Amino acid sequence: VIQTRTQRAAIFVTMKQDVEGKVGTYYSSDNTGNAYKTCWGDGNIHFGYFPHMEHSSKPKIGFEKAAEAMTDLMIETGEISKGSKVLDLGSGYGKPACDVAAKSQAEVWGVDLSGRQVDAANARAKKLGLDNLAHFVKGSFTDLPKEILEQEATFTHAWAQVSWCHAHSNIDDILKEAFKSLKKGGKLVVNDFLGTDEKVSDNTKEHVWKRLHFNALLGPNAWKKKVEQAGFEIKKYMDLSKHLNHGYALLAEEADKHKFKSEDGALLADNYRVSSEVCGQGQIGMNLCIAIKS
Repeated sequence: VIQTRTQRAAIFVTMKQDVEGKVGTYYSSDNTGNAYKTCWGDGNIHFGYFPHMEHSSKPKIGFEKAAEAMTDLMIETGEISKGSKVLDLGSGYGKPACDVAAKSQAEVWGVDLSGRQVDAANARAKKLGLDNLAHFVKGSFTDLPKEILEQEATFTHAWAQVSWCHAHSNIDDILKEAFKSLKKGGKLVVNDFLGTDEKVSDNTKEHVWKRLHFNALLGPNAWKKKVEQAGFEIKKYMDLSKHLNHGYALLAEEADKHKFKSEDGALLADNYRVSSEVCGQGQIGMNLCIAIKS
């Protein structure tokens, strides 16, 4: 069947809307919200950084503290400080953005597909007395809302914590929007969930892709290539896959205590355990990347 450019574009838009609809519904559901709050901690829905895995002299910490440590690492590595203006692409419940604002006094704008999470994020900022610095709006990071477009090329940093993985099939759009939003010399500060550059196993698709509504997941080499093709120069790249592996093992233990279930009825603990296993096999991973708009 020969398709016109217009037909192909229409199919692409429909696919993108379908992915965004599923992701928005997933993160807005009571079941997902309860599991995240119990297993991951109040407000963080990203993976953590465990200092003892890099330095044996460091004390062991739990998952929730590790999530905060990841935010701290990104603030430090990204050189975010007072006077910075940060765009959080996939801001969730707003805790990391509020932490950035509180610890650095930077201005932060968050964008998220879930209206429920945007409302919670704005309420959090107000409760903490940070609503003069931290602002949250509903929208897609593949097609930024007007509140952000009106501030084009004024941001010093574009930030993301394991949110882009839900839209790797549209990563060119994400990077285009991030590039437009940043000043010249602005930085990407991105912690992303990755796949493999090799063949994806059926086990990975069943226990990771299906649960998280992935239709594509870039491996590290393909991911870095996309960033560079978008006009960014990678300044620092860290493979944090062992932290992802350890995080999933801790989540499996916690989910097992509460017998949480995934959307398809499978035990969430089982999905977490297999996620840890396939991470150890190199099927999934995690990074931290600092890149400059050239």
